[in-house]
Amino acid sequence: MKKIMIPDVILCILSAVLCLGTKFGFHACGPKEDGGWMACHWAEQAVFGLGIVMLVLSIMMTFLLKDGKTKSGIALSLAGMAALALAVPNHLIMLCMMTDMRCHSVMKPAVMIISIFILGFSIAAYIFHRKEDSET
Repeated sequence: MKKIMIPDVILCILSAVLCLGTKFGFHACGPKEDGGWMACHWAEQAVFGLGIVMLVLSIMMTFLLKDGKTKSGIALSLAGMAALALAVPNHLIMLCMMTDMRCHSVMKPAVMIISIFILGFSIAAYIFHRKEDSET
């Protein structure tokens, strides 16, 4: 029977929250009156794309893969993507100029908190899978 590690399952959940939450819960500002988008929309789209990739990789790591080395490599890639998602709002892609807008008050803190948790659990998953690999 395949052993499922708790950090892997938590990474699946956090990745799904980042992906779906960015789109439906803590999304950025809506369209402008003329139908165009503000810069924060593109930050939302970038985080959503990263969330999709993180969700797919965490599902693979949790349910499909068996090799500890492969799982630890995916865990490291998840850590890198979490760091990238952490940097997207207001560092790589600027948010709205007014700091009381939804992108600053809702999206940015949510993305930062979830990304930090993904970063921590991916490092934990890396450590667990390296130990698991060395025991076999």
